[in-house]
Amino acid sequence: MMFEELLERVKYYRKLGINPLSLATGCAVKVDLVRVVYPAIREIREKLEERNFKIAPREDADIFKNTVDGLDINRRIYRLGRDTDVDPNDIKSIGPCRAITVIQIYQRYADDPQRFIELVGPVYEKLSEAKIPIHLGKGHSIITPFEEDQFALFDFISPRGRETEGFVAANNDTIHIIDPTEEPGEYRQVSGALSNTLNDLFVLGVYENLKIAPVVNAPAEELVEKISKNVEVFAKKIRADLIELERPSRGRLLLGATVIGTSEKHPPTFYRRVPVGAKLIATRPFGELAPINVYLASIIEESILDELEEAGISIEELEKLKNDAVNRIATPNIEAARVINKYLPLDGEEFNKDNHIVATTDVTGPGIYVVRELAEQMNVHIRLDKIPLLYPELSEYATKTYIIPNATAGTNGAFIIVAPDTVADDIVRDLRSVNLNPVVFGEVVEKGEPLVEAPRELSKYVADSKILQRFKLY
Repeated sequence: MMFEELLERVKYYRKLGINPLSLATGCAVKVDLVRVVYPAIREIREKLEERNFKIAPREDADIFKNTVDGLDINRRIYRLGRDTDVDPNDIKSIGPCRAITVIQIYQRYADDPQRFIELVGPVYEKLSEAKIPIHLGKGHSIITPFEEDQFALFDFISPRGRETEGFVAANNDTIHIIDPTEEPGEYRQVSGALSNTLNDLFVLGVYENLKIAPVVNAPAEELVEKISKNVEVFAKKIRADLIELERPSRGRLLLGATVIGTSEKHPPTFYRRVPVGAKLIATRPFGELAPINVYLASIIEESILDELEEAGISIEELEKLKNDAVNRIATPNIEAARVINKYLPLDGEEFNKDNHIVATTDVTGPGIYVVRELAEQMNVHIRLDKIPLLYPELSEYATKTYIIPNATAGTNGAFIIVAPDTVADDIVRDLRSVNLNPVVFGEVVEKGEPLVEAPRELSKYVADSKILQRFKLY
């Protein structure tokens, strides 16, 4: 793509409410989890539980028992802050048991946990006035540069009939764009966004009876139609059913969905059953956002290209790596889901510490930090012997130049599988058989205090001191 053409594309995206030069692409558009979302949710949770409104700890998806007659989904979109338009009587009439949400918040307020609470808290408090038990199983928060585009979208879930065998997993991930150097309605943009939200189902080994309820918006109806047609194409490719629900009227460009799937197997949430010696397996190296963000940064800073050329990376090579990253992001990880599912117990079957996967997570917005989260969930000491990155040189450069604070992050990223040593080789072989490039990169060395030891080279790829201090570098 010619430089002049790129600048025109940048102007176009700014009209759509995105400044691609701010590098808010893919999972980089999320509100900071460690600094903002987690502290805010901890404070909100305590106030709401007395009213039977429960906010789950961070999970890849909401997981609950399957029911014989399926479920209903009702979508509502609300204003944030004290003038929120939540109607508790409406919630009573829906009678939901669970909810999935995506919140879009003005970027000025996205760095402060207390300001986040001031905007989001009133919505939850008003919902709790319905005085019916609601479990918020998955929340997702993204940033907008326009204050008038703030909203909270809730997909309320009402299971029907008695519980039966198997599980349901539900998730929402909504972003603005994958690759700002392409048109927003292109198939790779749509496939990347939808694959990203399905990732949190696939990482649990859930890939059957898939349903997609799109969260799509654009300033022009013609663009909405193009995106919607590509959503249909994507759904057909993975044999998913589309559920048409209300489209947000706020937010100039939104790509995402609430997704639901089922499995006869128990999800890999056996955190406290992990055996010492269990291996950490990445389904492939990670860090997809580095080449995209370096490529974008090179548009406005010519010296970046000069520095990369000195390191042996030409503009042609950089563009090739950027396209490789976008292709990976746009490819659904359904084959990895099938492999994970193979090593899980059936619902009702006893977990076997020698045969079954203990836990999984995907390497997206938080990047390598998800290993620390796993250590806390399993209450174990983990030792990493390598940091498996797709583009280590670009990740190092992106970190050194502060282009992104965490160059291990991705979108629709790789999975990390915690599995007993007895089946680790089998899992690696199965992943290779579906053309993935798995890497065994760590081990559970003992139970007890959560701790993650990582090679000192991690500091080459993460500039965020708040993340680095959660690791013991050696």
